[in-house]
Amino acid sequence: MKKYFLFLFCFLLSATIASAQSKPKTPVKNNMQALQKLLTGTGLPFRMVNDSLAAIPYGGENITSYQVVVQKVGDLYIIYTNLTEALPGKIDETKYKYLLQQNDHYDVVKIGMSADDNTVYLRADIYKTATTSAILTRIIKQVANVANIVAGDMK
Repeated sequence: MKKYFLFLFCFLLSATIASAQSKPKTPVKNNMQALQKLLTGTGLPFRMVNDSLAAIPYGGENITSYQVVVQKVGDLYIIYTNLTEALPGKIDETKYKYLLQQNDHYDVVKIGMSADDNTVYLRADIYKTATTSAILTRIIKQVANVANIVAGDMK
């Protein structure tokens, strides 16, 4: 009987030691960041610049090549394109009034200008919590389409 208790004690002791030394399971990390995951769902081609910035190549009837940028800032996704860069030499002081008036025609996309260097851009902001790939696709396309429309008006 003593041998049985000794065997049982040794078995329980070794089981306790073995379980104490086992490594806890670590959850598998999702390598795809939230912005990249959303953009993958859009079906649009994109290039991740970093975890919070992506560039989507676009071309249209009035602008042959430009980029729509999606940037994660705080709790927002900012979707924009640089019109000054997309339309080199076409935007000057004579166009500012026209650009300002265009803000009345677009509900989501707004036209703005940098105070530092007078760079003109199109921009739309959406909250991260309410963003799906379908919504992001729609906003990206709106920014791209407005850029093409404005470029056509400036010919």
